[in-house]
Amino acid sequence: MKIIEIIPQLSQGGAERFVVDLCNEFAKEHKVLLVVLHGMDKHGFFEKELADNVQLISLDKSMGIDWRLFYRIAKLIYKEKPDVVHTHLRAILYCCVACAISRKIKFIHTIHSEASRETGGVIGKWCRKFLFGFRRVHPITISEESQRSFREFYRLPSTLIYNGRPAYGENSDLSIVKKELLGLRTNPKAKVVVNVARISKVKNQIALANAIDNLNRNGYAIELAIIGEMGDKEIVNEINSLQSPHIHLLGTRTNPRDYMKVADAFCLTSVHEGMPITLIECFSVGAIPLCTPAGGIVNMIKDEENGLLAKNSAQEDIEEMFIRFLSLENSVIDNMKSQSKISFCSFNMSTCVERYIQTIDNL
Repeated sequence: MKIIEIIPQLSQGGAERFVVDLCNEFAKEHKVLLVVLHGMDKHGFFEKELADNVQLISLDKSMGIDWRLFYRIAKLIYKEKPDVVHTHLRAILYCCVACAISRKIKFIHTIHSEASRETGGVIGKWCRKFLFGFRRVHPITISEESQRSFREFYRLPSTLIYNGRPAYGENSDLSIVKKELLGLRTNPKAKVVVNVARISKVKNQIALANAIDNLNRNGYAIELAIIGEMGDKEIVNEINSLQSPHIHLLGTRTNPRDYMKVADAFCLTSVHEGMPITLIECFSVGAIPLCTPAGGIVNMIKDEENGLLAKNSAQEDIEEMFIRFLSLENSVIDNMKSQSKISFCSFNMSTCVERYIQTIDNL
């Protein structure tokens, strides 16, 4: 089978991480072409992780709506004659022409967040409604919450396929990461939690940082390490203005799972989510997830079984979740880690690809 995957960029993000893994897994048995709309100079964080047998094409998209891409993508698809074209995020918009003229090719699109949030404006909304409504593109949703939001927004069914990640390499050398995280502790008894996410409003790191700061002021011993791109400078400045010795902005890392493995817990305090790749990574290393009930997270975590769920995303809810975590007995922590690792079985990349192949075959 010949597959074309199309995504706007390969910068640091969950959807981009997923697409690279998906391409690599597909390429074990199929011919895969990955088309990236933007240039790779500023948007190619994951480029080096692509398998050698995945062909990469960058279209150097200009800012705003690049009308040339409608023609260029249609021409590329006509030339390559794939069996299936798989789009992600805003890339679906530029496949309208190709969908109209390529009747023998199957088109699928994965919705990586709530349906109403992914549309990206009036043009994107009506483009999707047309393509889904006239059955030119088959929609894939990634969680029960994602599927529900798609059904409510479009009044249409979709195929549910959980995101996936390859298994974690247990032979990783963790000594450097252990030294780094241990060095963050101002109290030898402090717990270290890692937040792996681009700094942005949707990831809610201001509430998270304030929660950590307030807990330490009230006698709790907990350190926060934030790993991810320093996206929103205003949020970065606000976090730094706390001048807390317990909050550490580490920037981007190519091995976030090593940090999850070494830390006492992983936390994600988003206000909106699809199915977080970082939470799947947390499961893959058997770390304890501490999360807010956003999007597909509620379908992944059973509170006090394979992790902890806050009541909501407000600062006080996050603090209450951390207090519960800090009060856990060692035996409960060990069992929660085991249940987290077991949870990964539902999100293995090989299982994810099998579901995609089945879906494509049935179209």
